[in-house]
Amino acid sequence: MKIINLTLAFALVAIVSCSKSNMEYYSALDQAIKFQDEYDIRYNSMKDSLIRQYKGAQSDSVKWEAAYRLENILSYHNIDTCHFYVRRMLELHGNDKHRENISKVCYVNILYKMDSVRTALQIFRQIDTTQMTIEALTKYYDVGYHIYSELLPIHPEYIQARLDIIEHWWQRDSTNIQCTFYHNDIYRGQGKSREAISRLESCILKSPNDTTRANYFLAKEYSYIGDTEKAIKYYAQSATLDMRISVKAYNALYQLARILFREGDIERANRYMRITLKDAYAANYRTRYDEVIMSELEIMNVLLEQQHQKKRAYVATIISIALLLMATITLLIVQSKYSTRLRISREKVSEVSKIKDSFLAIYMEKCVDYLNKVDKYRSSLRHAVKHEGPDAAIAMLRAPSFADGEFTRSLSVTGVTVTVGGNTIDTAYSEQV
Repeated sequence: MKIINLTLAFALVAIVSCSKSNMEYYSALDQAIKFQDEYDIRYNSMKDSLIRQYKGAQSDSVKWEAAYRLENILSYHNIDTCHFYVRRMLELHGNDKHRENISKVCYVNILYKMDSVRTALQIFRQIDTTQMTIEALTKYYDVGYHIYSELLPIHPEYIQARLDIIEHWWQRDSTNIQCTFYHNDIYRGQGKSREAISRLESCILKSPNDTTRANYFLAKEYSYIGDTEKAIKYYAQSATLDMRISVKAYNALYQLARILFREGDIERANRYMRITLKDAYAANYRTRYDEVIMSELEIMNVLLEQQHQKKRAYVATIISIALLLMATITLLIVQSKYSTRLRISREKVSEVSKIKDSFLAIYMEKCVDYLNKVDKYRSSLRHAVKHEGPDAAIAMLRAPSFADGEFTRSLSVTGVTVTVGGNTIDTAYSEQV
């Protein structure tokens, strides 16, 4: 029994510790959300500086470079504006095949995010990656992976094309965090989830975006093995970094809201999902609209049901209180009636007691009067014996007694007044013997 209690105690401590730890990540995320406007101002300042460079460029080559840098910072912030500068890249690359292919990669990426997947696939297949930089290849393989993943439900035959992309990417840059995550499909299929996590943790992070992705991919890995606490931790950290670099087209906060919804933290999930929807709308991230809106509707339905339950509980409580109040009032009325009856009964008993006392006083008075007469009679006998002799006393004894008159006549007493209940009663009695 002691062992069981200790086990439960340790489990409870572990749960509390995890909850406390997650609250720290929520706090950091909420703080980042609070200062989101300030992060946006800093981002917009950097963007405006690049736009000025683009507009002040004296040649198409310099304009293309400025447009490419703008595409890098706009890709996850504002798809419409990014689309504008990618179109400029397609116009400004000249005869430079390398720049032409990079421009196409950027264009495919924008088309995918704007939900034009089939058009994106057509252009993607035309791209030559021979002379591409590692940075451009990362974007190329990443968008290709997502395009084939999006089309797999309709075209299962694209599974091999997606596997080829992952393998080619792995051969060129096995330290890339995104490539490692996609390549981990092999390890997950073999049940080696811990090895997959270790591989992610050993990746080289080259930018703030890589750090954000590393936390996001670690969260997904922990989700796959059912470690919800770790998944929440890394999703929260990834979402916090997204806020700080002013990313709008993100996944972390959306996935965090989904987990919190499943875990029953509805209020927090609803708040995070609303922020996700607002930022997806600001970035015009169309591939995210349907997912976020459906999730938000699902959360809203739960919230509405909770409101209905609260409303029903309030109504039931009000009815119960009303019934209790009615019962209390009824009891008070009944108690008041019985109290009145009891008071009247006590008053009547008191009145009867007063009458009894009055008659008892009259009776005692008559007894005293009788005893006085007896004493007077005895005194007269002694007087007769003393002054007149025994013969006089004998004559008195033979004469009729005064008591005979008392017993043979009617005794009537009048003039006794008793006040009962505010009424004056004249009492009289007679006794015949």
